Amino acid sequence: MDTFKIEENNINLSLKFSQPDKQLTQILDALNYFRGALKIACLLIFIFVAAQGQAQFDGSFRPVRHEYQDTVWIVTGKKELGNLFQKQKLDFVLDARQTLISTTTTRLGGLRIGIEYRRVHRFGIGIYGLSKGVHLNSLVDLDPKISEAVLNLSYASLFYERVLFFNRKWEWSATVHLGKGQITGDYRTSADTIWRSFPTRDVKPFELSTTGYYHLTWWCSIGTGIGYRFMRETPDEVRHIYNAPVAIARVRIKLGRLVKSIWDENAKKEY
Repeated sequence: MDTFKIEENNINLSLKFSQPDKQLTQILDALNYFRGALKIACLLIFIFVAAQGQAQFDGSFRPVRHEYQDTVWIVTGKKELGNLFQKQKLDFVLDARQTLISTTTTRLGGLRIGIEYRRVHRFGIGIYGLSKGVHLNSLVDLDPKISEAVLNLSYASLFYERVLFFNRKWEWSATVHLGKGQITGDYRTSADTIWRSFPTRDVKPFELSTTGYYHLTWWCSIGTGIGYRFMRETPDEVRHIYNAPVAIARVRIKLGRLVKSIWDENAKKEY
């Protein structure tokens, strides 16, 4: 069985590139991996915008007001949704993370797109990755012979976010992610040796987090939060390297509201 360990006597290495070539290959592989997810995201945007436009006009290009009344639960009790609320909206978030890989702090870039339903339920897909990998001067946790290593993590995920509190300026939510992706890496045992490649491994990250948002404008919110990433179905010898707390920074762009505001000024009054 393959393991995520170095083979000191293995001369027939699959890696015959320099490290820059390897990093370029990893970036290209990540782009190919996420291509399908991006196609789905673009399709969701197109369908949502088309449905919004069709729903708002009656054939003579006159806006049609749909009265929507509902009640949802938040931590302060039941909250009524008046006729300014829309039952479903497009949810687009720039979703970055500060996290640990081994003992090194790094930034995990990401974005997510989905649907907001009844104001408090959000679900969709997220795409996350380390653009340049994490450079480590040693990797004692894995093998004390390693003097230098570059580790990488990229994955796509399904997410569900539950809004627990909201008003015109503030919002608090909890989120769960179920991901699928890959971990890769390169290493060398001294400055004089060539770079060798760790085996690529499929992983399934699981993340729990909580986030607070502040509504800057009617179309943009910023948020910050904390969470923890658990690496499911990951080789035992590296699971503890990628299991780590995360600090979250988010920017929510309310694309659906921006589109709706073209024909409906009341969209700016929703929160």
